[in-house]
Amino acid sequence: MRTTQADQFEVAAGLASGISRYAASQGIDADPIAHACGLDPQRFDVFGERVSLNRVCRYMEALALISGDDVFGLKSIAGFERGASGPFGYAMMNAPTLRDCLVFMGRNLNKISETSICTLEFGPRAAHFEWTYSPLILHRDQFVDLGTAQTFNHLRAILGDDISQIRVELERKKPISTNLHKQLLSPNVSFGAPVNSLILPKEILGRTNDQADPRLFAMMAQQMEAIALHRTDILDPVSAIRLHVAENLSSSTLTLALEAERLGMSSRTLQRRLTEAGTSMQAIVDECRKEMAGRLLLETDNTLSSIGYKLGFSAPAAFTRSAIRWFGMTPSDFRQKHRSTT
Repeated sequence: MRTTQADQFEVAAGLASGISRYAASQGIDADPIAHACGLDPQRFDVFGERVSLNRVCRYMEALALISGDDVFGLKSIAGFERGASGPFGYAMMNAPTLRDCLVFMGRNLNKISETSICTLEFGPRAAHFEWTYSPLILHRDQFVDLGTAQTFNHLRAILGDDISQIRVELERKKPISTNLHKQLLSPNVSFGAPVNSLILPKEILGRTNDQADPRLFAMMAQQMEAIALHRTDILDPVSAIRLHVAENLSSSTLTLALEAERLGMSSRTLQRRLTEAGTSMQAIVDECRKEMAGRLLLETDNTLSSIGYKLGFSAPAAFTRSAIRWFGMTPSDFRQKHRSTT
């Protein structure tokens, strides 16, 4: 499976282990599917191992498709054991209060599965926890379900039946039936949101965890704090620009001057760095457009006009001309020829 920009986002390999266990319980031999998605199942149980988040998401979507179950990710929570996510899971289990649990999650969720947004805000009436992933991760409905279900398992241990007071907004599309989401998460769940959100009333934030071990929580939190966030090397502006361009292709602000300002250097310095790397701003934009065009054509059912818009083209004809230059054929011909083998 060809490496793409999306593969630089990672997730703890142990998450895939629980997914595989649940698939096996449903009579699915998941290893060949993992291999087809570019994953090595033998790495799933290696402590501290990390794998591509994009490939894990594709793995889950493939299993959902094979099983004919559009809530496969939600059900796969049954394949996870207590503390399966290591220090992160044990800290969540032993947070002294609900507020402690939320603060810990806000500080460390990105170390388990890399997010593009992860914010926690305490307002006068409620706490708002929001998260989402890079737009380069095209298929994540099942993964969002799994991650949210894992979180609710920890919150339910603290809140009991009062878990129903939490409002849940998910970016995933609405499933055929919402019953399991309401059962495993909260009756107050909605879909198609811009980002994933948990809204928790102020009154329940001080709720104590009767099963907590504060000393173990402090130890696990310390271990998580010692884990460095994975980020594009700030000393490598070319990599930083490629990522930013790939995530913002529809933007009209992808210029050398604005990228230089964002990176805190002069346009002349940035131009020199790009030249030394054998590339240019326009070449990076073109490379990112080509890669994303291939992914959108083969991995989604988006219309050609919507794909052209996502890539930043002002007219369908411009997209078609570029596709012929990239692939030697029109976008529709490329999709028809290659999609059956993807």
